[in-house]
Amino acid sequence: MKYRIFTTSEKAWEAMISSIESAHKSIYLEMYILEDDARGARFFNALEAAAQRGVRVILILDVVGSYDFLGSAVSHVRTAGGEVVFCSFFWKRLHRKILIIDEMVAFIGGVNVGQKYEKWRDLQIQVHGPVVRSIMRSFVRVYKKCGGRSALSETNVSSGPLKRAELWFVDHGFGRRQHLFKKYYEERLDKAHTSIVMVTPYLFPPRWFIAHIHQAILRGVRVEIIMPESTDHWFVNGVNRSFASCLSGLGATCYFTQGMNHAKAMIVDRREGVIGSQNLDLFSFNFNIEAGVFFHDARMVEELATIIDGWKAEAVTIRPNQGTLRWYDIPLAFFLRLAGFVPLE
Repeated sequence: MKYRIFTTSEKAWEAMISSIESAHKSIYLEMYILEDDARGARFFNALEAAAQRGVRVILILDVVGSYDFLGSAVSHVRTAGGEVVFCSFFWKRLHRKILIIDEMVAFIGGVNVGQKYEKWRDLQIQVHGPVVRSIMRSFVRVYKKCGGRSALSETNVSSGPLKRAELWFVDHGFGRRQHLFKKYYEERLDKAHTSIVMVTPYLFPPRWFIAHIHQAILRGVRVEIIMPESTDHWFVNGVNRSFASCLSGLGATCYFTQGMNHAKAMIVDRREGVIGSQNLDLFSFNFNIEAGVFFHDARMVEELATIIDGWKAEAVTIRPNQGTLRWYDIPLAFFLRLAGFVPLE
């Protein structure tokens, strides 16, 4: 299986821009945050140039995440012949980060575009093969939901038992897919035998998630959660500390890494992996439009495990009641849970 995993925003951007520049027929891009700054300009320029040379360019942006894009960059892409559609729903954000080139190659993961994210650790995976048809079909569904009117047909995708697939795509957020990530996480947490390893920038899980984690621990499963010690939102740091302390008390092993790590990933029993856009928070599971790829391919799982092992080796283990909580962390986490708050990235 042909694939490539990128571990920083900058590495992913270079590969994505290179693919945009080499596109022959079509470029379909969904981004939660695409900022109109020096880094974003490289994407805008590449998209504009592609449209000018006759490549079909369609860009879907979240109206909240990419509010800075509501300026001249839109008109430049449209003037060149590209199409720009904004996703605007109440309490529902287009949190996906997807690029599809010529309906043959796709990028998917957690990488946003902007100068702020240049040095962040993150995960973005480039995939080839039949799974791209599923990603393309999902793109068309989102495009139509967001008001797109061009004649894009949903690519036919052959059906088959997911348990036999080495790599498959899961989208989440509309209609029957409203709670697919909850379903997939519940199934995998409940079926884990030996280990569950998760990476998230924001640890703000719903109650059912904590309950499934606790049940896994009681069965003897080793649960590890890796997150940054300091995120891009100061008030989220306390929420992370609060839930890390809670889960550590239940028997999970939680780690704080230095520097911002924006990756969203999970490995179960070192046999199945997932990379996507989903945070371990209420909105990703309940409201947002998200996407990810699950895989059983042993080589892919081992590569992802090696990446995460490297992050753990540099991290500090969080112990229950070790004094990392501030006086306001627990009441703040409680308030944000009631308010339904979600971090922006």
